[in-house]
Amino acid sequence: MNERGDGASSGRCWLVERRADGSVAGRVSRAIEPRGAAAAGPLVRVEAAGFNYKDALACSGHPGVARVLPLVPGIDAAGTLLEAAAGLAAGAPVVITGNGLGEARPGAFATLLRPPAEAIVPRPPALSARAAMALGTAGLTVLLAIDRLAAAAPRGQHSPRDGEWLVTGASGGVGMLAVAALAAAGRTVVAVSRKPAAAPILTALGAASVVHPDTLGGEPGKPLVRGRWAGVIDTVGGSLLADALRAVLPGGVVAAIGMAGGVELATTVYPFILRGVTLCGIDAAALPTQAERAALWPRLAGLWPRVQPHLPVTTLALDEVGDWAAALLRGAALGRAVVLPAARVERHAINLAGAWERAGDVWRRSFGRPTGVEAGETVRLVFTTPGDASMTLNGVALPALRGDAPAWSHDVTALLGDRNELVLSADALPGAATDAPGRIELPRHLGQPALEIVSHVIDP
Repeated sequence: MNERGDGASSGRCWLVERRADGSVAGRVSRAIEPRGAAAAGPLVRVEAAGFNYKDALACSGHPGVARVLPLVPGIDAAGTLLEAAAGLAAGAPVVITGNGLGEARPGAFATLLRPPAEAIVPRPPALSARAAMALGTAGLTVLLAIDRLAAAAPRGQHSPRDGEWLVTGASGGVGMLAVAALAAAGRTVVAVSRKPAAAPILTALGAASVVHPDTLGGEPGKPLVRGRWAGVIDTVGGSLLADALRAVLPGGVVAAIGMAGGVELATTVYPFILRGVTLCGIDAAALPTQAERAALWPRLAGLWPRVQPHLPVTTLALDEVGDWAAALLRGAALGRAVVLPAARVERHAINLAGAWERAGDVWRRSFGRPTGVEAGETVRLVFTTPGDASMTLNGVALPALRGDAPAWSHDVTALLGDRNELVLSADALPGAATDAPGRIELPRHLGQPALEIVSHVIDP
């Protein structure tokens, strides 16, 4: 990809490669030159790329996703067509999904992309590149699942509207979009999440209730339990999907989308032969035709106004890809993420070391919403040289501080309100006073806290 007179350059990418010791690692690199069939596609300037679970697997070198190494991950993109293709003129805004991107050929975590022409469809005028990728393959997957389940559901006594609809893994991007789309279709949605911070978001997106996955097990050892779910969109797999299948109503329908909870499915034939349950697999990357994807995108654009005010979307520059991939794989991510390949990162810190109040082993720090935070920016709570302590923000438990770690960081963007309270619980040092009047500094053995506002700037 050579320098071009239209302002597009060979630019940069996130490159996953195998190192000399056999391990797999990623880094920011100059864009690699595609070879063979991968070099034949039209050139697209990437303005935004979605970050999917499959992309996190590719970043780790998972052989089921990263079919070649070195590899640029990224299975979907939104940008501008620089060469006429797919019936569209140069300069057209487009979205690109699937067709081997980020798996068998260079993907979207790059400033420039050469996708196959059949992967390209027009981007709806109502969607910016960032909005399109906040929806991305996750949104396409949800619509495909809903359409497939509607077609599979029996007509008559047990229609899809009878009973409640379950969405597992609801704190992830696919799960949140599934909650919103089902609620918009008039379903009563029960969202499943382990993360307390996700509950108010899921309620705002339309969930009637939010439950912990441990409540779904029912009576262990029984192949069937009392039927409750008219339909299920499962983004997790493993034991959670097996538990959901046991509780599907007669004639109910289930869509299997994800595998974060495991690839094994320990079930019996009873849900299928005694209750007529239908289990459908959904593959948004390979199965939809170009015409089908072109028809789905305007529907996603129609869903966006309902989703936009509530869906957490984290913006990333290329040098943040590795950290987000790790967070996604360990289940620490919330909502969706969008990569801006041309962006650079700017950080501004607000010191929280002072103005703490102490009572016994509990430390409290109140603060207002940081001023000047723009849409799309991220606010992280960081501790340098942390001690051992448990912590909550506005009543929501955060991962514990650990004294054996050099630093601690957590995205708190979705938790912040106009007024906020940070609470630490930690054992006092031997001989130290356990109460102190007024506002004081947080002791250094507990760490140095700050709010870090992360902005992504694209230079003209």
